[in-house]
Amino acid sequence: MTQTEFKLKVSNDILDVTGRDFKVIQHKVGEVLTVDEATFNSLVKGEIVKRYTAEGLIRFDKYNFENEVEAETVTVTITRSTRKLKQNSTTKALNDIVK
Repeated sequence: MTQTEFKLKVSNDILDVTGRDFKVIQHKVGEVLTVDEATFNSLVKGEIVKRYTAEGLIRFDKYNFENEVEAETVTVTITRSTRKLKQNSTTKALNDIVK
């Protein structure tokens, strides 16, 4: 399985909107935010991305980040196999007697 992650450097503070009269800074200028390919493509299209937090909601678009983005491709290999515990009938019989 191959997955590409995008590291975006924040250029404008991203605020957590709590629904009250105040806003909390969730991501400060200079922080790096990692997003998946689907989120990155949404940003490129100019869409606003919404993420829910414990306190409320954060919204960001491509103008919250620097224009240059670092892309990192991660490859994961999953291998499945079957192995034996090397049990034999003599040892099993002895264990049954001890019980």
